[in-house]
Amino acid sequence: MTSEKANEMNEERALENGNQLAFPIHVDFPYHNGLTKREYIATQLLSGAISHSAMENESMVHEVIRITDKLLIELKKRK
Repeated sequence: MTSEKANEMNEERALENGNQLAFPIHVDFPYHNGLTKREYIATQLLSGAISHSAMENESMVHEVIRITDKLLIELKKRK
């Protein structure tokens, strides 16, 4: 396996980690399981971006999603 392929697989795993629950609960609520890590990170970044940015809303949202995914990948690298 090449190092490029290994990095690609690690990035995929990091992004999959973003789909895990941010605050898992032990009781099974069929109607709501809570926020994923990706959703939680994105809400935090978006709230900061809104308060400190003059970007248009749509471009801000796309940038927050990009940064969220980048953060998940970087956090996986540091484990």
